[in-house]
Amino acid sequence: MSRSSRIAGFYNQSVSARVGLLEAQSTLSEESSKWLREGGGLPLAIGDKMSENVVATYGLPFGIALNFTVNGEDVLVPMVVEEPSVVAAASNAAKMVRASGGFVGEAGPQVMTAQVQFD
Repeated sequence: MSRSSRIAGFYNQSVSARVGLLEAQSTLSEESSKWLREGGGLPLAIGDKMSENVVATYGLPFGIALNFTVNGEDVLVPMVVEEPSVVAAASNAAKMVRASGGFVGEAGPQVMTAQVQFD
């Protein structure tokens, strides 16, 4: 299967079938595929290292917005949001923009350095 962000009927598939479609496009590493199939989440021990006064972690649905073409390349856009219409609206808007060539983006020079450390 060629890599495309245009996957007709994606929303009609089961979760397992959606992951299978992403695997078929070679868009997932083996580790990422395993994480998705197991319903991955943030382990409490890691969450405790990332923030203060942690008492739990909180899960949200992890969706994929389709139809995006950015700088001439098809991309799948991961979205973590509890509102399904957000993913649907982004995918629909991207489909309309795709018809005229897609999105164009650029980045300026780096102005800050940040670092995240996991113990």
